[in-house]
Amino acid sequence: MRRLLCAFGLALFLTLPSAPSAIANEGAPGALPPSVRIKPLMVPVVNAGRIEKYTQVEVNLEIGDALKLGEVQLSIPRLHDAILTAIYKGVDEGWIVRGNIANVPALRRRIDESVIAMFGKDVVSRILITPIARQSSLQ
Repeated sequence: MRRLLCAFGLALFLTLPSAPSAIANEGAPGALPPSVRIKPLMVPVVNAGRIEKYTQVEVNLEIGDALKLGEVQLSIPRLHDAILTAIYKGVDEGWIVRGNIANVPALRRRIDESVIAMFGKDVVSRILITPIARQSSLQ
């Protein structure tokens, strides 16, 4: 009986160190991929040639290639400009109507095109666009 318990304990001991390494190879459960947050962008809502109000849009870029995270973080000012340009293009194209994003897939494609031009393909795996706030115009 004692030998059986010793054998069982030894088997248990030998399997314990391999379990954490298997989890580490698969990635920790619930671990989020690295992402870069672009500070909120102020977008004017124009109606009949006048700024009616402002809306703020926040963009988060999920980085698919963790080795490129530092390069993307260093380029946040350029990303900010490229995303703001894409948003204004969205207003011109009718993708953003009165501060609401009417065509999210088209806006994401435009932002993705800008990101691919800067960093290459597959660096950014997902783009999250979130409207945050609306303000009345200053009069």
